[in-house]
Amino acid sequence: MPKKEIDKKEEENIKKDVVNSIKEKVLTEVNKEIKISIVENTKKYKEDLKEELLEDVNNEVADLLKKEEKRMLKGKNAAIFKRDVIILLFFGLILYFGYCLYDVKYFDFMKSECERNGNCYSYENNNGNNSDNNEQEPAIVKDKDWYIEHYGYLLDQIKISLNADNVSAYYLYSTDRKVSEIKSSMLLNIAYSSLSSKQIKTNSVSITVEGEDLKNTFEKLFGSLVNYKPSSFTYNCLNFKYSEDKDRYTADNNKCPASNNKIVEEIDDMYEEGDVIYIITNAAIYNESESSFYTFDNLYEPEVTGVTESDFSSNARKMNRYQYQFKKSDENYYLDSIIKLK
Repeated sequence: MPKKEIDKKEEENIKKDVVNSIKEKVLTEVNKEIKISIVENTKKYKEDLKEELLEDVNNEVADLLKKEEKRMLKGKNAAIFKRDVIILLFFGLILYFGYCLYDVKYFDFMKSECERNGNCYSYENNNGNNSDNNEQEPAIVKDKDWYIEHYGYLLDQIKISLNADNVSAYYLYSTDRKVSEIKSSMLLNIAYSSLSSKQIKTNSVSITVEGEDLKNTFEKLFGSLVNYKPSSFTYNCLNFKYSEDKDRYTADNNKCPASNNKIVEEIDDMYEEGDVIYIITNAAIYNESESSFYTFDNLYEPEVTGVTESDFSSNARKMNRYQYQFKKSDENYYLDSIIKLK
């Protein structure tokens, strides 16, 4: 083969090798670029897909929460409705039974004494108006305080004054007593307490009271002389002797020693029914040296200890309880009986 042909053939082969080498390099670079592009696109797709999935999941969860909230709210509203219906029914029953109790006058016990007895009244002029300013006079309610103010003196008038260290001092507190059943000496003691200082004549030796003075005072207190019987009586530590010849009561002028025992009595209630005024009291014996209260039922064991006399009101329910009845006669009230309630 001629040399010229050989060179030409070799040149062609060299060209082919160069072209193949370049082609291979280009293909390698292209494949590399394609791989990088595919990886990047895959990552981006994954991220986009992830975001879309998260968004879809969040939307689904939100929808589920809204549905559940509506369901729970619907159930809660139903429960509230049921509760309100039950409350209304219960309130209606209360109103119904309240009306029934009112209809049978069950609540009359809450009225004051004057309301129950129809004694409440007000002072008004003929046309019902105040003469000065044409305003209606305020109603005067006869409650406990009103009675104490106007009739509290009734209890003060019948207080006996006997030596509290002597059991006889508790005679009136031992049981029920009608005035006709009370000892004459006790009634005279009460009458003596109402005498004026001018009617009691005192000197260093004796104390004297004229029978006529004591008799008149007795009649003013008890309304008559039916139960008046001249006799000896004791007032505190003074022992009065009656002289029928002189119609006079006389006692030695002794100074009475101080006593540790004291009868304590307070008004708890006061009201009027018909022609009778009732005074309800609590009473006990206070021993200052022992700082104790005794009841009249047991003079040996204290009912309350470690107290002062001022503590009586707070312990009154533990003490004895009495009802004084004063009957009206000739526009005045006189003691009729003493009832031991407790």
